[in-house]
Amino acid sequence: MALRWKLLVGFGMVLIALGLGVDWPPKTDPSLPDTRSFLLFLGGVVGVAGLLFGLKQEK
Repeated sequence: MALRWKLLVGFGMVLIALGLGVDWPPKTDPSLPDTRSFLLFLGGVVGVAGLLFGLKQEK
């Protein structure tokens, strides 16, 4: 269980790094979100979930 929150935070950081570091092609379908903003949002959500798991576990 102690490894879960570390993996989630690490995966969130990887998603944010992919969103910031990779030059993604422009979207072709207007109904889909932009890849960069989607990865930044998803990485933030996963990272915060990992931090919440870590804080919950320390109690």
